[in-house]
Amino acid sequence: MKFILTLLLPVLLVGLVPAKAAESPLKEADATATAQKWATLLVSSDANSLETLLASDYVHTHGTGKVESKQQFVEALRSGARKYEQCEMKDLRFISLGNTAVVHGSIDVQALARGKTIEGNYRFLMVVTKTDQGIKVVSYQATPSEKKE
Repeated sequence: MKFILTLLLPVLLVGLVPAKAAESPLKEADATATAQKWATLLVSSDANSLETLLASDYVHTHGTGKVESKQQFVEALRSGARKYEQCEMKDLRFISLGNTAVVHGSIDVQALARGKTIEGNYRFLMVVTKTDQGIKVVSYQATPSEKKE
């Protein structure tokens, strides 16, 4: 009998320990505020704060199709090779995936990249996630908006 209790005691104790509470899902307000913060940091050329906001494996796909890593994207801003003069997000939508969300909408961009002016309206997708270090932007992709004829 003592042998059986010794074997069953760990099993019984596991049932008494409360399960770890599931993390709350990422809220729409937090995800969209993070997207707006991202845009604000671009216009203010705040590369240090942007670097903190972006996940370590962040991927940025420009409306031209050019793909940059976090390091490449932040360095272009930090060095002045790219300067955002306008970055206005509109019609934001939110898709919840638990602790991760997709924010998408329209974005008006005006920037200088290596002396060339880039401006236009794009559709964008941004992936945002909750981490132990706070809410991070994981990925951004822009596509030129359909031209009206």
